[in-house]
Amino acid sequence: MTPRQVARREKVLVVDDEQGIRILLTRMLRDWGYGVRDVGSAAEALEVMATDPAEILLCDVSMPEHDGLWLAEQVHAKWPQTAIIMSTAHQDTHTVQTSRKVGAVAYVTKPFVPYMLQEALERVSGPPASRGR
Repeated sequence: MTPRQVARREKVLVVDDEQGIRILLTRMLRDWGYGVRDVGSAAEALEVMATDPAEILLCDVSMPEHDGLWLAEQVHAKWPQTAIIMSTAHQDTHTVQTSRKVGAVAYVTKPFVPYMLQEALERVSGPPASRGR
């Protein structure tokens, strides 16, 4: 299954402390028709959200200073209409459960499998009522 390119209007904010991951995700998401911004920290993400909120937040769990779970909680509280997708290289049940408690609606693992990432994005795209919140 290959990702299909679709004209999208959703903006995705990619948050990951690894620049290579941000570059990879930005390219993939733009190829799929999403508007993309990327930042390297939770603090930068909150600054972007305050001025130009994204419809979708794609956030790494493990980051220095404030981790992705902390960021997800902040975004969910201030911008509940933003769909949150968490990503991590280390999948464990506790992190998945905690992600859901802080507002994440999807969870993807690294290395990214393109069709799985696209499925998660499609699941959260569209009006908030269609996201299953």
